[in-house]
Amino acid sequence: MQNDQGTIFKGIYEFEDSSGSLVAAKLPVTGTADLYSGTIIIVKPNQVALFIYQGQIAEILPPGNHQVKTGNFPILTRLANWQFDFESPLRCEIWFFSTSVFIGRRWGTPDPMICGFSGMPSVPVRGHGIYNVALKDPKKFYLTLMGAKTSFYDISEVEDLVQSQIAQFLPKSLSAVPDLASLNKSQGEISKELVPQVNQGLEPYGLALESLQIISLVPSQEVLEALDAKVALNTIGNQREYLLYKAANSLDAHGIGGNGGKETISGDSMQLMMGLMLGQSFMGLDFRQKEKNMGPAGEETAERWKACPKCTAPVKLGDKFCSTCGGEIK
Repeated sequence: MQNDQGTIFKGIYEFEDSSGSLVAAKLPVTGTADLYSGTIIIVKPNQVALFIYQGQIAEILPPGNHQVKTGNFPILTRLANWQFDFESPLRCEIWFFSTSVFIGRRWGTPDPMICGFSGMPSVPVRGHGIYNVALKDPKKFYLTLMGAKTSFYDISEVEDLVQSQIAQFLPKSLSAVPDLASLNKSQGEISKELVPQVNQGLEPYGLALESLQIISLVPSQEVLEALDAKVALNTIGNQREYLLYKAANSLDAHGIGGNGGKETISGDSMQLMMGLMLGQSFMGLDFRQKEKNMGPAGEETAERWKACPKCTAPVKLGDKFCSTCGGEIK
């Protein structure tokens, strides 16, 4: 008899997974296996086979060819009360487990993690990457995760468990990062520290990470925008000029510019209006400040002039009479 995953032919049971994604599979897929004296179980490299008899784990078979005899299966012999050279078949479940490394599995934080850094006690951080995982203890895996599985257990069904463990221990590993500027260059060290912590959480399930890679650790968009603004302000060096720069960027982002010789206006009109008002406000302040410092000839020498006490016309310091009204300057 032949099926997609395993072969049962003339008392021979073996399992092959062409997809490479199965952690466990039962032979036969439906029902139970009929074991006679002399039945052969072929366990391939990177596989382990479990015999389940009446809900109990009877035998664990390592890689190799195993012939069913009372002397070869002491636990199953005791549970089934076998006799030598039994003629009637013994019915039990045979589960094959893959101990190969499942590579390139993706992980990511579903929600931002609140982490503390020097000078920034609460920063939302998101992360994602890949990991390689392997089955280390089929017995623990069967007892804790298999449940009422009747045929297959795919590696994708383990991903939520692994991802939850990574999300649980990642904030603790991030606490060793001295400041936010060191976040990206510390990804390798964080990965090395994170693997044993995650494996401690996976050990009761018979699983372990072989390796873990952090591809990206980034603060939330709001924090990135604030950091960009801080860098721009430090580069420009003047808050007023920085705000004018922001206003100009706002106008550019909302579509005031050339497009084939025609001006277009698009986007959020309220934000556009605020940008215009901000620019006009600072331009007005700058103009009034210059006007205050101007003398009558347009020179920025307001400290050389004073007002006539009679007609308030500008009079140079040191003049004794006003050139406008002729009044005496005291």
